[in-house]
Amino acid sequence: MKKIIFVIIGVLLLFSCKKSSDTSEFSNSLQFGTGLNPNNLFELTGVGTVFAKSTTIYFRLESEEDQGGSSVKIQINKGDGTIYNSFTFPSPQSYGHIFLSSFSIPDAGSYTAYGILVTGNKTVASQSLTIQ
Repeated sequence: MKKIIFVIIGVLLLFSCKKSSDTSEFSNSLQFGTGLNPNNLFELTGVGTVFAKSTTIYFRLESEEDQGGSSVKIQINKGDGTIYNSFTFPSPQSYGHIFLSSFSIPDAGSYTAYGILVTGNKTVASQSLTIQ
């Protein structure tokens, strides 16, 4: 009888410890801004998608999965889909979900920016961008 109770308790513990669907606190997103919050350097200030030409544009690439130390590439495509420019940034650490840096676009126009993890060539997110 004791063996049956231990087996039943063991089975109940096994099922109660089973993970439900894991949900990450991170999402796949790409944001732009005019600066970084000095009180929290993981937050952008002046968040938007319209900037003056040659302005320093800060970006925040967040990925649901750990970036695993991959370099990050921001690929800028023109409105017709051709590549305008790309910027590659080395990762300062071997783990993490958030990458922040900056770039500049000297030419006015409508663009789409793609946040890409170089390792695996994985596009994490994209965002439209207008330079005036």
